[in-house]
Amino acid sequence: MWALKKLNLEWDVVANLRVAQLNELDEFWYHAYTSSSLYKEKMKYLYDNYIHNKEFKEGDLVLLFNSQLRMFPGKLKSKWSYTFKVVGVTSFGALDLKNKNDEVFRVNGHMVKHYLGKCNDGHSVVVLHFK
Repeated sequence: MWALKKLNLEWDVVANLRVAQLNELDEFWYHAYTSSSLYKEKMKYLYDNYIHNKEFKEGDLVLLFNSQLRMFPGKLKSKWSYTFKVVGVTSFGALDLKNKNDEVFRVNGHMVKHYLGKCNDGHSVVVLHFK
């Protein structure tokens, strides 16, 4: 302690300098916080404009995401399996799908996408829903 007193004779100047440095650090933190919050708001706006809700109707053809593929990944294997027909739509976003064997099961609406291709009868099908 005596060495610090010997080297720093002006305690008031050092204390004021330290307080000024802490205030400047708080000011830098405040500017960083406001700029990051502005960036987050801008990115949320862009993300919300980019995302569109998928709307399905009964009779639409859809592809189902195959989540089991992670265990045995194939480099060129598609993660979307077969075509299914929508036979029911719930108000909370779940879909009732029917496969080729006429089995009906319910899936989350986020796990499917519209099928753009040919039906089993050879007619081309294009299903697009825009807001």
